[in-house]
Amino acid sequence: MQARALFATAALAVGAVAFAFPPTTQRFKVVETNHSVADLSAFGQGEQVTHVVTSSFVTLTGNDSAGGRSVKLVIDSIQLDSVAGAPMTQAAFDSARGIAVTGWVGPDGVLSGIVTDGPRGAAATSILRALLPKVKNRARVGERWTDTTQVEGSGEGVLAGATTRRITNWSISGEETVSGVRARKVESAFSQTISGAIESPNGSMQIDGTGTGTALALLAADGRHFGGNVSLSLSLSISIAQAPEPIPVTVTTSSIITTVR
Repeated sequence: MQARALFATAALAVGAVAFAFPPTTQRFKVVETNHSVADLSAFGQGEQVTHVVTSSFVTLTGNDSAGGRSVKLVIDSIQLDSVAGAPMTQAAFDSARGIAVTGWVGPDGVLSGIVTDGPRGAAATSILRALLPKVKNRARVGERWTDTTQVEGSGEGVLAGATTRRITNWSISGEETVSGVRARKVESAFSQTISGAIESPNGSMQIDGTGTGTALALLAADGRHFGGNVSLSLSLSISIAQAPEPIPVTVTTSSIITTVR
């Protein structure tokens, strides 16, 4: 992460007049914990518990473009820290190295035009969204707002073919100084619904569910991210032809984002 001149604290408080920022390059470590419990009573079995912890190292670059900012995220590596209840190995994550995703952030903070270059691009897209929460450049401490979003596909596995509709309540609750930089403390709480279907070797799988979560991000005036976290709890129902009734699945995930020098 490069140290750069920033606006004075007063500029953060009242909103800057112009937003012509130099190119930025930052590296991040994202530690994600994914815990799921599937109730397999429909098959005469008990609960199947899966617990996976990974550390992703990524590089995010940004450049002013057409009144907004073009962004590119590249996965440098994904490390499998621990796994229980799933047949995963480090080799499964090595294939993600070098995968990139690009997009454009408008002055309203909306990330759009997302393009990824690999079959595992969902992992890169998910991290990019976490690093670029929807915050206007001129948003000030004390402001609150609500938005509704819809995302087609929100990861891999059963969620790859799902549509997620989310209502998020945002607020800028304060400011902090991080590495000598004034950053806004952006907090959010959200609720969402999930629906969709995917084709598997065993036939079509229908997924429906709801979820809630929270997020925190420390953002400088020029959009640089100085760390944060995201947590999500899902209650899902998966229907497959072989099961006499839907399979209940609960999923909890947490991500901790830190900058890497």
